[in-house]
Amino acid sequence: MTKIEQLAALLVAELKEFEKGISKLESLETKISGTKVELNLKELKPLLEAHEQSLRLSKKQQDSYLDRLQTVVKNASFYPKWAIITFMGMILLSCLISFYAYTVKKNVESIEKEAHQKGINAYANYMVDFFEAHPNSKKQFEIWQIKNKNKNKNK
Repeated sequence: MTKIEQLAALLVAELKEFEKGISKLESLETKISGTKVELNLKELKPLLEAHEQSLRLSKKQQDSYLDRLQTVVKNASFYPKWAIITFMGMILLSCLISFYAYTVKKNVESIEKEAHQKGINAYANYMVDFFEAHPNSKKQFEIWQIKNKNKNKNK
């Protein structure tokens, strides 16, 4: 039981201290609420006016700089218009010439193939006509052909 009594006594002591702290806070609160704070802006007003004037001057300088920059950018061009138009025209002309050259090349290749086939056909017709006109030559050609086939087989 003695421990409970000690704890109770300690608790009572803490409560008394807490009440004293509250009473001190109440007295301070009444003193503070009664106190009036007066602001003196007389010394601050000239400083604020000087700062405002320096801000106005700075804004004017920035505006004039911005105006000059806008006129420079507006008038600036990296390349003259005629150079750009000429360049675009040259690119278009190059594309057209390249396409034309490609189509001509394709046509030339097809014409060459046709001419080659015509040449082979003309050669075959000529050989047929020649061998019909010269039967002895045909026999000698056939003998020569057989000999060449045998030589190629032996190799």
